[in-house]
Formats: sequence, structure tokens, C-alpha cells
Amino acid sequence: MTKERRREPRVDASSLNLLAYDNLSGRLLGSLVNLSRGGLMILGSNTSEPGGTLQIDLRRGDSPETPLLSMAIRISWVSPANTDGSHWFGASTIGISPEDEKRLSRLLESARKELATRS
Repeated sequence: MTKERRREPRVDASSLNLLAYDNLSGRLLGSLVNLSRGGLMILGSNTSEPGGTLQIDLRRGDSPETPLLSMAIRISWVSPANTDGSHWFGASTIGISPEDEKRLSRLLESARKELATRS
């Protein structure tokens, strides 16, 4: 069993139905896989280079026209997924406004409660 090295606990974001969009270009980056205060993982068809930075919006899949929160991220790693043209990528949060930090905290708490009710 590997020892958890993350500074912040992450939540499985699949139930949140969140999509990540590049804030500057508006292009869809992919679906959010997991999320924490310190970072996230996305599954998508677009690739980014490790070390690159992006300003992203997280949006609900059922209302993608409305950003839920925004943050700046640094790509930590990229790995091909099993599906042709898809990639996993992990990123750390490098900037977030105080308002979006509060939104992120509420989102994480909501996801934890939802997961606890399923267990």
C-alpha cells in the first residue's frame, strides 16, 4: 500500500459532474476526476505540457455556460488514457481568489457529504 503524500485530502469528483475550461480560449479541457484544495486531475482530449500554467473555470456539466469558480493551475504531469486521443493530467492550484476559495471549500464539503451518504 502506498503512503498518501498529498497535503490536502482529495475527493472523487465524478459525482460532481464538473468540466474544466480554459478561461482564456474558452475551450473544454475535460472532465474533472478528482479535486482538492491543492489541485485536481482532469480526463480530456486536449493535452498540456507539464510545467505549463492555465487559468481555468470549473463549470457544471448541466450548465456549462456559467463558471462555478476560477483558478490558476500548473500542470504537474500528463499521461495517455486508454481511449485514443484522451489524456489524464494532474495540476496544482497556484492561484485562486478569496471568493473562489470559499466556493471551492463548499464544493469539497458538499462532495464529501455526498460520498459519505453513499457509503
